[in-house]
Amino acid sequence: MPVTDEDGGPEPAVGRQPLSPTRRRLPRAEVEEESEDGGIDEESIAGSAAPTAGGISEAAFSPKFFVTEKELGRGGTGVVLLVSHILDGVSLGHFACKRVPVGDNHKWLEKVLMEVQLLQQLSHTNLVSYRHVWLENVHLTTFGPSVPCAFILQQYCNSGDLHNYILSAAKQITKEQLKDQLRRRSRGEPDISSDLNGPRKLPFEQIISFFRDIASGLNYLHSNGFIHRDLKPSNCLLNDTGIPGQELRVLVSDFGEVQMESVARKSTGATGTISYCAPEVLRKVTPDGEYENFTAKSDIFSLGMILYFMCFGNLPYVGADMMNEENENLDTLREEIMAWPGLDGGTRLRPDLPERLYQSLKALISPDPSVRPTAEEILMGIEMQEGTPLVKIESSRPNSYFSC
Repeated sequence: MPVTDEDGGPEPAVGRQPLSPTRRRLPRAEVEEESEDGGIDEESIAGSAAPTAGGISEAAFSPKFFVTEKELGRGGTGVVLLVSHILDGVSLGHFACKRVPVGDNHKWLEKVLMEVQLLQQLSHTNLVSYRHVWLENVHLTTFGPSVPCAFILQQYCNSGDLHNYILSAAKQITKEQLKDQLRRRSRGEPDISSDLNGPRKLPFEQIISFFRDIASGLNYLHSNGFIHRDLKPSNCLLNDTGIPGQELRVLVSDFGEVQMESVARKSTGATGTISYCAPEVLRKVTPDGEYENFTAKSDIFSLGMILYFMCFGNLPYVGADMMNEENENLDTLREEIMAWPGLDGGTRLRPDLPERLYQSLKALISPDPSVRPTAEEILMGIEMQEGTPLVKIESSRPNSYFSC
C-alpha cells in the first residue's frame, strides 16, 4: 500500500515500493555526514548506495497508509509533511509526519528514535503528541536511489508556528525599499515603511496566553528531568480547535535535541538556532575545550527571548535577521549574544505593555542564570498577575520577583 498523493497516484517523492532495502545500503560515513547548518544532507544520502555492515533489518519496514498533502516545514534533520490517514477511502484525520533520512545506518536510526522514545514518555496539553513511527524507502532525488527514511507521525497543529504567525504581517521588502530605508536612517529621518512591513502586534492578553502555554509545556519537560535545548518560535506550534470562544493554543514541538538534565553536553558549538540561545551555552569552559552545558535555566533564557519576540516582533541583537535567518553572520551574532548585557531597565519599546512585564522580561533574559526564574515560578506568577509581582525568585538578588 504505497503512500499516494491527493489524486490517488503514487507520491512523487516515494514512488513504487522499491527493492529490498538490504540491496540499497548506504556507507556509514556518508549517512553521518552533516551539512553546513548541522543537519543531515538528504542529497548526499540519496546519492549513496554501496552496501555496508551494521545496516537496518528489512523487517523494520512497514506498509504505507498515508496520503501526503503538502510540506509543512524543513529543518536540519529532515522535513515535516502534512498527511491524511486514508483507510479504504475513509479519511481518519490529518497528522504531521516528520521524515528523517536514516540510510542503512542503525546507529543513526537509534538516535532518531530517541525522540520517539521521549514522545512516548511525555503527555501534556502543551506538548505535541506522538502517534506512530515506521520506515519507508523514499526517492529523495529524481534520479537517485531510494533511501530508507524514518517517519514519525505526530499531532497536527493547524495554524502554523509562532514565528510565521507574528511575521506573516510583514511584507517582503524589495532591494529599492531597503536602500530607501538605509538612506532615511543615515539622515535620521523616520522609516515610513516600518508600519507597512512591520510584524503582527500582539495585544498583552494574547502575549500572556501564548507565553503561559509555552511555559506550561516547558515546565512539564523540566519537571520530568528534560531540557529542550532548541526552544524558539518556529518550534512553538499553534492549534485552533474551531470551538467558538476558545483561544489559539500553543504546543511545544521538535524534541530532536532534548537531553536529560543530568547528562553532560556532547555536541560542539551551538545547537539549533543561536538567536535564542543563552549566552552561557555559546561559551567554552576552556579556550580549546568543551562548551558549557545546557541547563533548565538556558531553556528559560530561550523562553524569555520568545517573550521578547512576541512583544516587539524582533530580537535585541543587531546581527539577528528575523525574516532571513540564512543571512546572519553566525560568528558576529555569537559574539553579540555572549556579550549580551541584559535588558536596559529604562527601555520601553511598547508603552502599552504593563511595567510588570518589562520587569519580568528583564529577569528571564538576564545574562546571569541564577537571576532567571524557573518555569514553575513563571506559571505561579502568571496566576497571580494582578497588581505587583508576587512570586519570589531564589536568586543572587533575594528581593527579586517574577510576574506577568
